[in-house]
Amino acid sequence: MKYILSSHDQESRIEEMVGGKTKNLALLHQAGVRTPEWVCIPTYIFQEFLSNFSSIDLEQASHEDIEDQFLMAPICEKLQAAILEALAQLKGHHNFFAVRSSATGEDSLDHSFAGLYSSYLNQQTPEDIILSVKKCWASFFTARARSYRKERHIDENKLGMAVIIQRMVAAELSGVAFSRNPVNPSKREQLIISAVYGVGEGLVSGELDADNYYVNRDSLQYQEEILEKDFGYFVRKTSGVEKRAIPDESRKTSTLTKEQVLEIAKQIIEIENKFFLPQDSEWCIEKGELYFVQTRPITSLPDPSFFDARIQGGDYILWDNSNITESYSGVTTPLTFSHISKAYRQVYVQFCEVMGVPSHVVKENEKTFRNMLGLVRGRVYYNLKNWYHMIFLFPFSSTSNGFMETMMGVKDSLKPELASLFDFTKNPPRYGTLRKIYILNLNLWRILRVKSIIQEFKDDFAKSYSKARKQDYAKFSLQELLEEYDQLNEDLLFKWKAPIISDTRCMVFFGVLKSLTEKWITNGPANLYNDLLTGIANLPSTEPTKRLMSIAELIKSKHAQELELFISEDNELIFKTMHPEVKKAFAEYIDLFGFRCMNELKLESTDLHEDPTMALEAIKGFLRSKNLSLKAMNEREHLKFDEAKAIVDDNISGVKKVIYNFFLSKARLAVKDREDLRLLRTNIFGICRRIFKAIGQRYYELKLLDEPMDVFYLSIDEIIAYQEGRSFEVELKRQASLRKAQFLEYHKTASPPDRFYTKGSAGLNFYYPQILSSNDLLVKINTGNLDPKTLIGTPCSPGVIEGVVRVVKEISDAKGLNGEIMVCERTDPGWVPLFPSTSGLLIERGSLLSHSAIVARELGIPTIVGITGGMMKKLKTGMRVRVDAAKGEIKILD
Repeated sequence: MKYILSSHDQESRIEEMVGGKTKNLALLHQAGVRTPEWVCIPTYIFQEFLSNFSSIDLEQASHEDIEDQFLMAPICEKLQAAILEALAQLKGHHNFFAVRSSATGEDSLDHSFAGLYSSYLNQQTPEDIILSVKKCWASFFTARARSYRKERHIDENKLGMAVIIQRMVAAELSGVAFSRNPVNPSKREQLIISAVYGVGEGLVSGELDADNYYVNRDSLQYQEEILEKDFGYFVRKTSGVEKRAIPDESRKTSTLTKEQVLEIAKQIIEIENKFFLPQDSEWCIEKGELYFVQTRPITSLPDPSFFDARIQGGDYILWDNSNITESYSGVTTPLTFSHISKAYRQVYVQFCEVMGVPSHVVKENEKTFRNMLGLVRGRVYYNLKNWYHMIFLFPFSSTSNGFMETMMGVKDSLKPELASLFDFTKNPPRYGTLRKIYILNLNLWRILRVKSIIQEFKDDFAKSYSKARKQDYAKFSLQELLEEYDQLNEDLLFKWKAPIISDTRCMVFFGVLKSLTEKWITNGPANLYNDLLTGIANLPSTEPTKRLMSIAELIKSKHAQELELFISEDNELIFKTMHPEVKKAFAEYIDLFGFRCMNELKLESTDLHEDPTMALEAIKGFLRSKNLSLKAMNEREHLKFDEAKAIVDDNISGVKKVIYNFFLSKARLAVKDREDLRLLRTNIFGICRRIFKAIGQRYYELKLLDEPMDVFYLSIDEIIAYQEGRSFEVELKRQASLRKAQFLEYHKTASPPDRFYTKGSAGLNFYYPQILSSNDLLVKINTGNLDPKTLIGTPCSPGVIEGVVRVVKEISDAKGLNGEIMVCERTDPGWVPLFPSTSGLLIERGSLLSHSAIVARELGIPTIVGITGGMMKKLKTGMRVRVDAAKGEIKILD
């Protein structure tokens, strides 16, 4: 048995015996790349050593316990002799060595295991080196290594640990070279070199800042990013490494000379050519000599075929989630997406009909309507080019300055090949004069009778909805449930013109009001038009909050004996002992607004009918707030409107005032109608939720799924096809299980950028998160050049406040909310009951017409929406900030 292998041994090519790191070192040596001399203790010696610990459960024992046992146990005499002989043969710098782990599977194409196993630098005595070997073996059992293997479903029984003993290079300079850009894979022509003073310890751990050199692989021209380098790690004269200050004259200068940059660049390109794969290599320089001490494939890059347009195509798609994220934030299940994909197609086709687009034009653009939405790693996005193309089909859109300026603003911000997406503007649809006159008259007629159009829709809706509300879907068969879903689509979804007319009217009147305000009111506040939309009576967005506040006031005024009970944490006890009068008011609230929950348009969400806890938590918050008053809130709303209206009256008169008041009254009415109809949409989605949860229960009873909620990992088409005998799958359980695992992975990974592009097959782009990040079109806007402690957004509801933030990602994060500034990625109407328990709102996504904006203005809560600069990453619960909501500015104070 060989106890020590070297680069000259044939066995060193077998990864199972020497591990991935040693295998790559051997390949570097055989390719003629300068590497420090080394030997390797193979994996079968590790297995032999483990046989001494049969009494220990290595799968369950902690890393600390295992390491203690390893350090106390002796190694066999033959291994000790082989190590001493190898050390004598290696020519070390003052006889110092690096002891590095080399596990099987490590530094491979599939798994990097980067930084998960241990290495010990600048070891001198045989006793220290043997101790370090044992520690490397023990690092196989660290919690982070176990977690990595578990996450990637790697069988531990097929793995082993080899250990490298390598001559220690007393490096003056060290770093990492990437033969391709791993951060921005689209820059195929670029390699990156990172460099620090001393050995690479501080660089790979992320402790030290490094100089970066971005080198063009063809021309070898490069750009450098030079940072201030205060410290470096250097070898000690005894053993180990130590942190030392960098001399003042070297801190701000380039670590590498031009000659060294070019030498490393040429070498890393050569290493890639030898290995036939992009490489991530560690290098160091000692006395002017360049050494490579480690290399591994860059596992995060797409295959080179990905970038070949002949294989996957070269067409671009522009993706954006700026408007839709309010309704569908985070990961959305396949069932919900398949539902809304069909729904949006129907709505947009009806939108075109409302706007006078001929049916043959709609038919000719079927691909556009079919692809309005995309599901990007579980997140819902607009296909922005198709969205603009659809709007461009409308008569008068090509002559609308506002629309064209907005669209061209998007186009002008793109590079030429992406800007070509908007070439459709060169051939606008042609509509004759008579048709334009007809469309103008038609829409004028609709505006004049919009009230009756909306009322007719509400009456029809009420008939279908009231019938559906009474159904006990838990008793329906699968066939009956799908028939019910089809009927709801026929009765409601395919007749959605009234909400479309209402939304269009709202956008028009709000847009005109905003424009007139900016043009005519010269000395008013910047957000005056927002204040003019406060105090709207019976607004559905605020009504749920006011109802809950009234329940809180009922408890305070008539049932004070229950106050302590309500503020307690025992929700189950509260439900059991609630006073009948309070219980009745609470039940009425759930009956009216039970479908208005967080993520209310996601079918997989839990609504208040199923779990009313969120409504109860809101009441608790109102009870904790001693100064909260429904009457005062209503008075504040009306006062804000009266003050804003007084400013208008002071600035304009005569005809201007008549015109302004007309559009103001229409805008307020339009906002009210829009919110009314959106509540109806919420309710019908709630019915669909009940239907599909009932289907999930039936599938579970039939053993088609592991659990009822797994139905949401199937699409509607798959469910219908299975019922009708057109399914490709017989075993739905396997399909749902695989997809569930995939979507759980999406939850763990960062969200794609808010606006980005894909080239070629969109699905293939989605497979690589780093490709999406590298194609971020808003990265400069989102990072900006601001003070890192300043965030900027859109002013929504004015006010200046300083306080502690509460970051709320899930409903559980809001438990006990009591006056903090609430920070969230986005909100929907289901969040509204939480608002009065906050002193301010900071919402990363949103617009002036979002639900959050409307309600915040009504409640008088200082609010900023559409915040750039990575707020959700920068702010943590407990941080203190100063918010100037009139300016849209957030200052991080600590």
